[in-house]
Amino acid sequence: MKKMLMAALLLSVMPVAHAAGIDEVHEAVAKDHKILAVDKFYGFDRVIFDFNGYKAWICCPSCEPRKGKPWTWTMQWATAYVPRTNVLQMLRDGYHHVTIKTFARKMDENGLEVSAEFQRFLVEKLGFAPKAYLVGMSWGGFFSVRYASTCPENVAKIYLDAPLLTFDGFKGDVGPWAAMKPEGGWSAMPEMPVNMAGKVAAAKIPVLLLYGGADNVVPPAANAETFAARFKAEGGDIKVVKRGMYGHHPHGVEVDETTIKEFFEAK
Repeated sequence: MKKMLMAALLLSVMPVAHAAGIDEVHEAVAKDHKILAVDKFYGFDRVIFDFNGYKAWICCPSCEPRKGKPWTWTMQWATAYVPRTNVLQMLRDGYHHVTIKTFARKMDENGLEVSAEFQRFLVEKLGFAPKAYLVGMSWGGFFSVRYASTCPENVAKIYLDAPLLTFDGFKGDVGPWAAMKPEGGWSAMPEMPVNMAGKVAAAKIPVLLLYGGADNVVPPAANAETFAARFKAEGGDIKVVKRGMYGHHPHGVEVDETTIKEFFEAK
């Protein structure tokens, strides 16, 4: 009876796996950065903090983290279409999930530096896997391809969804890029992601590309389709899913599908 009571007492004070995870992340982040909040993101523990002037957050899995601490990174629009990106399924299966809000920089040179520094912090201070799984929706595709081509050693795979890859035909605000438009048009600019397909392919980074055939926000002909053709021509590993009459939205897959998770986990 005494042994049973002792066992019960020990179980009552042992933290559950996800609680221990959030405490560990909170403690590690707080050593170097100001904690802004600790809350829930779709039911998962999240730490929000200031990373050198940029708002960032880390979500912890609801179970014991996977060996090696693999993680997903939504590079832009991290709160959009979340149930359709398989991020929640991966959090339930032991992956961490992160983002950092650098949208004002539009992944210019400064944005690249901040993103690389953020990843360095996650790897060196929190023990995350050296390479990230990138989720790149719309502008996030612009961010993902530029980041992967500049820091290929930091990226394991990329899921692109209706990606913005050149400003030709795009009517939105391009931020700091506005002052850099070349005379020959955006698509002639080496820094446009559509022109970086070869670099990403050469780095052996697999890509899953989803886009809507009726997208009139980010025209597929100048963006997704040109990128895919160039990526294939360079021998890159890419799976392309053209979704008929879909427009720019919705991003992702049906909530009961695991297409993206399967892509990230495939060997």
